[in-house]
Amino acid sequence: MYAVVTNCTREKLDFASPARDLYRGPSVQRVVKVVDEARSQGVPVSLYIISARYGLVGEHDVLEPYDETLSGRSHEEIKRWAHAVGLHTALRRLAERSTVILVVTKAYYIAVEDVACQYDVYVLAPFRACGRWIKTGNFDRHIALRKLLKSLWSSASPEGTRRRRRGSGDRE
Repeated sequence: MYAVVTNCTREKLDFASPARDLYRGPSVQRVVKVVDEARSQGVPVSLYIISARYGLVGEHDVLEPYDETLSGRSHEEIKRWAHAVGLHTALRRLAERSTVILVVTKAYYIAVEDVACQYDVYVLAPFRACGRWIKTGNFDRHIALRKLLKSLWSSASPEGTRRRRRGSGDRE
């Protein structure tokens, strides 16, 4: 099982909605699209969003809109916030049962950095990160996510194993 974790965006619907729909920013919408594509190909993947108000939420959790962000806060404020909303505990539980892939901005990475380092999660980001860091640009993280999910799933699934055993010139 794979768990993709991204962060909320400033752009939101103005009425209560499932988290995957509430956040209208392009970064969340691109991640949602990649997760949906992966699912359509049989990849067992869940989507979680780090909300500046609610902490770690599932994609189907219905949330009221709000106007909060971690951007602009000090490292200490972010870490205090993460502990106050139970973010570390929630992410640890997730990491204990799933392969976690973080697709987050720097402020939200700071919030989960301790857990990311402890559990060696994947981090798709333009900034240096511990864990299994995959360097990306700000606007192509969803492309790296698509490639990573495809790679992880093909190497883990029996179907992917059969493909690798065939010669590269073989066709299915």
